[in-house]
Amino acid sequence: MECGLSRALAALSALFALNWSMFLLTGGPEQAADVRAVAVVFLAQALVTVVRGVRVRLSRRDTWVALALAVVGPLVLAVEGADRLVVGQRCLLEQPAVLLAVAFLPRSVSRWVCLAAISVQAATGWPVEGAAGAFEGVWPVVATAVAGDVLVPLMRMAGDRADRAQQRMRAVRAAAGREEGRREAHRHFQGMLHDEVSSALQAISLPGVSTARLSEAVAGAVNALAAAPAPPGRGERTDLSALVGTLRPPAGTALTIEAPCALLVPSPVAAAVAGAARETLRNVEAYAGARTVRIRLCGGTDAPERSDPVVREGFTLSVTDDGDGFDIDELALSSTGLRRSVIRRMVAVGGSAEVRSAPGRGTVVTLEWTPPVAGPADGEGAAGPREGEPGGTVAQLQAAVGDVRHPLAAVCLPFLVVMGVVAAIHAPRTPGAWPLLIWYGLLAAVTVALLRAGSGIPRPVAGAACAFAVAGALGSFAVLPLAGLADYTSWPIGAVTPLLTLLVIVRPPWEALTALAVEQTGLVLLVVTGPPIAPSAGATVTLLLPALLSPAFGVFGGLVIGRTVARLGGVTLRTEAARSATLASEAARRAREELHRKRLADLGEEIVPFLGTVGAGRYGPDDPGVREQARLLAGAVRDELHLPGVIDRSVRRLLSAARGAGCAVVIQSDSDDPHPPAFLRLLLTAALSEGPVPRELILTVNASAGTARASLVVLPGNEGRARALREAVTEPGSTTNAVVTDSPTSIWVEADVRTP
Repeated sequence: MECGLSRALAALSALFALNWSMFLLTGGPEQAADVRAVAVVFLAQALVTVVRGVRVRLSRRDTWVALALAVVGPLVLAVEGADRLVVGQRCLLEQPAVLLAVAFLPRSVSRWVCLAAISVQAATGWPVEGAAGAFEGVWPVVATAVAGDVLVPLMRMAGDRADRAQQRMRAVRAAAGREEGRREAHRHFQGMLHDEVSSALQAISLPGVSTARLSEAVAGAVNALAAAPAPPGRGERTDLSALVGTLRPPAGTALTIEAPCALLVPSPVAAAVAGAARETLRNVEAYAGARTVRIRLCGGTDAPERSDPVVREGFTLSVTDDGDGFDIDELALSSTGLRRSVIRRMVAVGGSAEVRSAPGRGTVVTLEWTPPVAGPADGEGAAGPREGEPGGTVAQLQAAVGDVRHPLAAVCLPFLVVMGVVAAIHAPRTPGAWPLLIWYGLLAAVTVALLRAGSGIPRPVAGAACAFAVAGALGSFAVLPLAGLADYTSWPIGAVTPLLTLLVIVRPPWEALTALAVEQTGLVLLVVTGPPIAPSAGATVTLLLPALLSPAFGVFGGLVIGRTVARLGGVTLRTEAARSATLASEAARRAREELHRKRLADLGEEIVPFLGTVGAGRYGPDDPGVREQARLLAGAVRDELHLPGVIDRSVRRLLSAARGAGCAVVIQSDSDDPHPPAFLRLLLTAALSEGPVPRELILTVNASAGTARASLVVLPGNEGRARALREAVTEPGSTTNAVVTDSPTSIWVEADVRTP
């Protein structure tokens, strides 16, 4: 924020430097040595302020330097008479000190500094202009002090609001990153369990699997268990054709791959498609009995006339086998491999999967992906915020300071009041000038009305107000003398400043700047074509320059300050975007690793050593004990797939012991989202800890919004087991609508459980 404030004051100082440089260039030999010396010193001070404001940062030291020059300069000029500079030029000696004081000094000190600068100007002008003229001449400095006293705290408030908003945004993004990381790690872990670990354990438990195929499956499972999930790619692209070319054929089949030379897709998409294709080939090997398999990859824009071999659009990948096929209507929607490893993988990256099959006709699995259409804000060449659209200048102002009407009123109203006083003093002195008072009254009323409207100023209204203001200012010289440019007799020229300052902030700047340019050009033409107002061209320019720059300072000052405030939030957002993204990415990474470690802690304690031992060849897969252990571990993996994060070490041992004793354990769910872990663990523990080992145990979990229905069937019945299950489901706060029915042949439990 301080950098933005320094740059805004540097822009205003550039206007001061422009004024003093033109003053020196047009003054010629008519300027006295002390006047030229004062002008040179103030020009140097303005240029130093510009350089420091842009390259370094302004500070209190700049304020004290400006104040010293604001005091010494007028005193030097007063020695020979303060009337050697027109009043508009003398005001420019005090305005830098006033602006820097309200910007960089404590408010209690800055007000005394402003009072000192105003007093010096009034005291040095008093001997020539009298008391009334001296105090009338200080109004630009007073108005500048008031505007700065309002705008500087406003800019700091905007910076504080932007910082607080960024802190909240970072917290929200980090939380969202953690949740997305957990979901992503959950999907990754489920897919890894099914694709790598379960496949390897099944290969070990089955006789006749070749040593090479077994070693490959075990190595893949061990590597998958050891590796934490990688973060999604940030804009990286991968050649999907190359990945497809690495797919190995199912055992006993001939594999044909048709693919373009290169097909670049986002890396997460390529990984998802390759994983889904591998799972499809595993299914072919395990169930299809196929002799041939064909994989065909087509880019979305493939065409015979296309000469570019690199395809960057969507694609379709099909896996076709000539195996036994099956009745698609009998395919279980809860099939773990199809749902998690094929369909859900593709859906997660914005694609789709379709399975077509019939008995005796083979199977076709089609994977499709189309890149999302970029919205107006995301596409190349997207236009910036337009008038009236969210995110435009007014919206940025409102985001920075809230209701823009209050600060605008604090800036514009003092100028309106002071100009009203000046008009009331000077209009009666000029015959026939009373219509100008009516014009100014209407101009002030229009300005106040537009202030009340705030941001809702239509373009036709703004254009009409600008035309009315400029026409009145230039038309005033039909009755006012051009020589009045030396003092406040030409007050209508500056009277348009509040209106144009308002419009340059809340409307597209070109409207107010065009009106200002029309006024400035018209004034120059009046001076050039009218009677002489000074004895020489240089003196004429010296006289005209303050009149031209008086409204320009207000309009350009409003433009600079208003744009700085409006863009402050945007600048902060841009500078913090990288940090916020890093925090969110880091939160997601930690969440992925935390979930991976937690899920693997108990499950991997048995599986990883077992796979490592088999992979090292210490135990042969033909050993019945090894195959039995692989069967039990495969059952534990299936349990984890259906109830992720639910089964802990003690429950897993109970399930393994029951399976080893001949109990047929079936655990299934219609969703792989996390279920209520405490209750399900309690239910399984009660069913397996009491009484003899059951002959059969079936647990089904059906999830719905906010609840999960757990259904448990245990065969045969047992009084002790039934009593333990009743105690489990009636524990306070654990379930709703729990029912336990027992008989000598079976025990049936059904309970609704609140999900986390």
